[in-house]
Amino acid sequence: MIHHIAIGTENPQILAEFYLKIPGTNLIQTFHFESGELRSIWIGCGSIVLMLEKGKTEAPKALVFGLEGERDRWKIFLESTEIVQKTDFSYYFLDTDGNRLGVSTYPKNIRSILESS
Repeated sequence: MIHHIAIGTENPQILAEFYLKIPGTNLIQTFHFESGELRSIWIGCGSIVLMLEKGKTEAPKALVFGLEGERDRWKIFLESTEIVQKTDFSYYFLDTDGNRLGVSTYPKNIRSILESS
């Protein structure tokens, strides 16, 4: 099981604002350096913790979320986000740092799930 995913970013606050719009996410905790500067923001993504860490911009090739019962919220989110690629099972988009994200319904067709009432 994955415990957490760490993403490096020059601005954790701006990146956190983006991730907290994704359905099913929630703010866990923020951490600061001794100077008071924001060091990291931890965001809950189901059982996985997403750690947005101050520093060099680094991320996985793609971080893909599962639709998991949040169909209506995902529909709203995807309507407000530029989709950069679509497959039969996944839609891909970018966060504010240009990291590749997605939502997947594999092995079911994502279009049929998002378009059903």
